[in-house]
Amino acid sequence: MFRSRQTRFFMGVGLAIALLVILLVVIFSQSSGPQLATPKPMAAYAADPTAQVSMLIDGPVNAVSEHNQVQIIINNSLTTINILTGYDGAVKSSSSFPMSVSAFHVFLRSLEYAGYNNGSNDPKLSQASGYCPTGDRYIFSFDDNNHQISRYWSTSCSGAHTYNGDSGLTLQLFEAQVPDYATLTSNLNL
Repeated sequence: MFRSRQTRFFMGVGLAIALLVILLVVIFSQSSGPQLATPKPMAAYAADPTAQVSMLIDGPVNAVSEHNQVQIIINNSLTTINILTGYDGAVKSSSSFPMSVSAFHVFLRSLEYAGYNNGSNDPKLSQASGYCPTGDRYIFSFDDNNHQISRYWSTSCSGAHTYNGDSGLTLQLFEAQVPDYATLTSNLNL
């Protein structure tokens, strides 16, 4: 009688431990490792007032006094163009134009079709500075609620880049959002 009670006790403890191990394996297999979520389409951010896309054109490497950058930032209420001088991003001039949720929606869809979120996250290429020193560097970013969703760059030179979308189309789309873009940037060394 003593042996059968002892046997049943150890079998019960063994079964409880086995169930606990199985439960832990199931829990940790679901929570560990990267969770692959389907990213939202860009246009799904159109009504979000914290979502914005931007393009920075960084001109040729030259004297601080002659270095120019153009930054275009677009959200669902405003398109802003900043003309920057030097390498520290000092704002020389700034202009803003109205944007609407519906226009931002169409713009985001257009960027998505241009491949705006397609790129490489190679850490060796995380910064565009120094690449294409006699040409322009184009930095494209997408942010939501102060969280960077994507950031890629390309250049007017051949060679290294992280942006795998259509650079020419993307530039055209951004420039088209700024009335008188050509006039505002005509005196810049870009």
